[in-house]
Amino acid sequence: MTRSESRLRKQKLLAIESDIKEISLAMKTAESCFNEVSDGDLLDALIYDRAALESRYNYLIRELKALETATQ
Repeated sequence: MTRSESRLRKQKLLAIESDIKEISLAMKTAESCFNEVSDGDLLDALIYDRAALESRYNYLIRELKALETATQ
């Protein structure tokens, strides 16, 4: 692996890890909103938002694992 490939890999890892942290925080925030919402429409929106965050989180975890195993 060349230096530029190694640097690019490290940048991708850092970006993915940063995105995972950001999404984790957003998921915690969404979870706390469930306790505050009583309107059915808003509750539906929170459920869809939470599902989208979970999908994005799962995607990033798969990308992280793939990137880690590709360099081993």
